[in-house]
Amino acid sequence: MNAIHPVVLCGGVGTRLWPLSRSQQPKQFQPIDHEGSITFFQTTVQRHRGELFHDPVVSVAGGHLGTVRRQLRDVQRNARIIAEPVARNTGPAVLSAALLISRTDPDAVMLICPSDHVIEGDLNARIRESHKAASDGLIVTFGIKPRYNETGYGYIVDGGEYSNYRGVHRAEKFIEKPNAQTAQSLIETGLAYWASGISLMRADTVIEEYRRFDPVTFGAVSASLANAGNEDGALVLEEASFGSAESLPTERAVFEKSKTVALAPAEVEWDDVGAWAAFHTIGKKSDDNNVVSGDVMMVNSTGSYVRGSDRLVAVVGVDNLVVVDTHDALLVTTRDQSQDVKKVVEQLKAQSRREAEDHSFGATDWGKQGKLASGAGYMLRHLTANPGATLPVESGSEFRRLMVVASGGGMLQMGSRRREIRAGATFEIGPEQTADVINDGTGPMQVIEVACHVDGPLTHLTPLLELAAVADGSREHA
Repeated sequence: MNAIHPVVLCGGVGTRLWPLSRSQQPKQFQPIDHEGSITFFQTTVQRHRGELFHDPVVSVAGGHLGTVRRQLRDVQRNARIIAEPVARNTGPAVLSAALLISRTDPDAVMLICPSDHVIEGDLNARIRESHKAASDGLIVTFGIKPRYNETGYGYIVDGGEYSNYRGVHRAEKFIEKPNAQTAQSLIETGLAYWASGISLMRADTVIEEYRRFDPVTFGAVSASLANAGNEDGALVLEEASFGSAESLPTERAVFEKSKTVALAPAEVEWDDVGAWAAFHTIGKKSDDNNVVSGDVMMVNSTGSYVRGSDRLVAVVGVDNLVVVDTHDALLVTTRDQSQDVKKVVEQLKAQSRREAEDHSFGATDWGKQGKLASGAGYMLRHLTANPGATLPVESGSEFRRLMVVASGGGMLQMGSRRREIRAGATFEIGPEQTADVINDGTGPMQVIEVACHVDGPLTHLTPLLELAAVADGSREHA
């Protein structure tokens, strides 16, 4: 049996999981359980490895290339990366991966994997069992037995098992996100399955189906791939062509029209974690039916999901809540209304609020950064440069930056000038200046940065300068 090519799709935003998921740090790249735990994306690439699988192909929005590289490196996985210049839903992403893989493996079988699901159980055993059907030209979609009448999922109706493929059934029809009454009727038939979004197929099968059912997208994606560029080993699709592809999921573009689609019921615990209530469903519950992570105290409260961050969260005398605390935003809702969190994001975007786009604290290619405080004409940040990393510093025409090395050390590069900097050292980056802070040590380098207006007073910086003087007994200027 030929090894399978996992294709991991990372293009979603996950607005219903705000404030954890944001446009610049979407759901799939966030920790599943708590800060510091493995992310949804990392769990996905770790799930499908070993002799059954090739290294994955990862399809990601171009703006998240650095995040993908960093998270792959953290779990020691290699991957081919396709960077999408614009968002066009899952269909063009799947097709571009199929075209790329087929260049070097004409008989390739692909496993399409959304990167933001939680799965418990041996899905790979079911994949192995379905490999023959996919190799013979069927598009095998994995279905999950529904637990309730969910209206946010698509459904697949079982058309009966194939005689020549164990565990693989005909897909009679797809029903996309039915209303509650229709969903309940489907469940009562005993023949309906949730569409998991996971599928197994030959690369050339999906290519031919796109050529037949969506020639516009086929032509657009083919041209985009032919004219793709390269960015540090990632394949960057050409924007003009890719942007002309139809923005449709694979299910609507191909699966609902194709006669080759089959259903493989998968006996696993699956959840796409589309809203905060799902974390309560899949989490380990206390005696009071609560699911908590972080520094959380529950008093006379039941049936709630509470996720803390870097401070104590106390919940007293309330039930069936969702409480999510991050560095710069707090969400409080009920479990049954958690789907409406996306409306908060809509309002934040309408008001051009930063909280819709990114976190005040977050990972970068070189380490971590976080805003500590801000006021009229200044901002205070905490920066952590990883060992061997280079922290770039750039001041615009309106700002100057004062940097203090709190711990660790390295080198400061400003133009042709290079000097050593250690704990307690301070240096200033003036307007229109750039610098590189290089951590050449074996541990993290902590830096405190104050950015202020060019003509602003330095009184805001006095406490910081005093701390630096105590640590080092001197003040350095670059």
